[in-house]
Parts: sequence; structure tokens; C-alpha cells
Amino acid sequence: MGRKNGQGQQEAKAVKPAGVPADLPAGAGLEQLGPSDLIIPRLTLVQPTSQIDGVEAGKFYMNLTGEEFSELDVVFLKVMKGRIYFAEDGADRKAVCGSSDRVKPSPRFQPPMAPACAECSSARWNGKEPPDCSETYNLLGVTVETGLPFWWSVKSTAIAPTKRFLSAIALRAHTGKNLFDAQVSMKAQLVTSPGKKFHKPVYSITWLKDSSAYRALYDRYAKEEIERTFMAEEAMNGGATDVEGFDWKGGEQRR
Repeated sequence: MGRKNGQGQQEAKAVKPAGVPADLPAGAGLEQLGPSDLIIPRLTLVQPTSQIDGVEAGKFYMNLTGEEFSELDVVFLKVMKGRIYFAEDGADRKAVCGSSDRVKPSPRFQPPMAPACAECSSARWNGKEPPDCSETYNLLGVTVETGLPFWWSVKSTAIAPTKRFLSAIALRAHTGKNLFDAQVSMKAQLVTSPGKKFHKPVYSITWLKDSSAYRALYDRYAKEEIERTFMAEEAMNGGATDVEGFDWKGGEQRR
């Protein structure tokens, strides 16, 4: 039977369908899905030249969920090194080749500039001149608040602070420290110089007393590759630009 509320009206009592357990496990209905079935979103630091409608420059933007952050607490699980090569196409810069591992070109770019990165002249230093094919870093992390996995793609002016942050952890590897032993607070800093204005990431590290939960996530996502995310984005969007106008091939910092 139902019960009466304060106005004397009968309220229906919720009845669970027959055969339904009292407590459903989290993720019920998704038991057959694993990391290889999911599209991991990418986090970007929005620049003054980025084309993401309604998103303020200097904000961190999660492309799949549309969330914006002024500051973000994360734990990174792994880092991958890549490359991206841009060519001038009229008034635009177009990515014409790239690699997610600095070993072989991505199948997203046909034809590649060379069979392997080591054989490509655009990947070599010319004296003190850096290669035309720029280095990139792709970090797989999870947000502390929600545990949402994401890729953080870094290139150009964001590489130097990212290298310093990674070095601060890697130099402690001999003491048993892992990448996922550090909680990282990320903020954006505006940099201005004659003719230039951009935002760069600022990292602050706090060592975790217990990182066992993140070690388990590392084990789960250890084989995850960002190439699958890149290809899924392009397949969904029918090209390099999504519905928000973000240039996936250009990355987080178009110049």
C-alpha cells in the first residue's frame, strides 16, 4: 500500500520490478565494455587564437564533455612522445604529417612524408635550428574530482614547463616514485611579448601518501594509445574540425 502525505493524498510506494537486485553495481549495463571500446576525451588550454565558440582564452577545455576549468587537479598515469608537421596552405597552417610515438608516421596522414621518423629530414635538427616537424607530448591522466580519464596534448610553448614538471618526477624514480604518485594542480599563465600573447600551463606537485587507486588505473589504461582517440575524433567529425570549431590536427595552440 501507499501512504498519505500531509494533505491526505495517497502517495504511491516505489516497487522494484521482480528479479531486480536490491543494489545494482556501478556501471550496470556496461559490463562488456573495456578501455578499448571507449573514446577518451582530450583536454586543451584555450589560446587567444583557438576557435572554440564561447570558451574564454586561458581556460582548460574538455572536448567530449564541454567542461571548462580555470584550475584542475589531476593525476597523470603515462606520457607518450609524438610529432606534428605543419605546412602552409594559403592563409592557414595545415597538419600534413605526424606521429604518436616519434617512430612511425600516423596512418591518419596519407601519404606520410617518410616511412619512418628517423628517415625524415623534417625530423632532424639543422645545426641549432629545431626540426620542422615539432615535438609533442601526450599525457594520459584522470581528474581527482571525478576520476574521468583524459589526454592532455602538449606542444609549442607548453613543452618547456611540461618537461620541467615531468623531470621533477622522473629524477625521483630512483627513490621508487612513479608518475601516478604525484597529484598535479594545473593553472594557466598569460605570457605577453611584442606581437605575441599566449597562455602556458603551470604545474604544482603534491606527493600522494597512498597512490594505490591510481596504480590500479595505470594498470587498466597502460596500453591505451592516443592514436585511437585522434582517429575516433576525425571519424566522428568527418574531418579535422569538430562541431565547436576546434582544430584537432592543429592541437591546443594554433599559431
